[in-house]
Amino acid sequence: MSDKKKDKAELTKTQQVEGKLNAFLGNNRKIVLAFCIVVILVIAIVAIASSVNNSILNKQFDQIDQLSTTYSEIQAADKDAADYQQKVDDLVAQLTELASKNKKYPALKAQYLLGMQSFDEKDYQKAMDSFLSVYTNASDSYLGSLSLSNAATCAENMNNDALALEYYTKLIDQYGNNVAESPKALFGQARLQEKSGNVELAKATFQQLADQFPSSEFAKLARNKLVLL
Repeated sequence: MSDKKKDKAELTKTQQVEGKLNAFLGNNRKIVLAFCIVVILVIAIVAIASSVNNSILNKQFDQIDQLSTTYSEIQAADKDAADYQQKVDDLVAQLTELASKNKKYPALKAQYLLGMQSFDEKDYQKAMDSFLSVYTNASDSYLGSLSLSNAATCAENMNNDALALEYYTKLIDQYGNNVAESPKALFGQARLQEKSGNVELAKATFQQLADQFPSSEFAKLARNKLVLL
């Protein structure tokens, strides 16, 4: 078949397809129009919802910034002041409300601050529960490793060395040397290993800390411990 005949055949097929499409659109004009309207409405609704969600999230970021500042101010305040407890109660109420909203950063930071406030009040179980909640929902962020480290500290304050060692070990296993809490976790791990009588393992962990974080304050403590063990 010559090129001209091929081109003519292709043109005929194209015309046939266009004719069928035009016929379909003509016979189903109302259906097609309704479908287009639905698609446009869906796109509009999604855009509006996205805009609303972004606006809400931005407000939550502003709120957690303000609450973080309030928390810092309360830490520096006179605990014997007449309005101190009222300020704490107001802060806790606002943090609790924000923490219940979703699993975004502002809500997670609110939950973390609730843990810090409970820790300040020496309610270590409540603090640990808050920290573990944050860790569960933000394990891939800095809040996750920080909360797991704080949970270990809470366990130690409750004299639960086994649980504290579990959390310190989990932090090292999960995050390695990649987070700021790693030296503290290694030092805590070594201390508790020594406390439980596993001196050789403790020495190895202290040495690991000294080798991997030589400029850390915890490494200096580890080197001192190695001299004594």
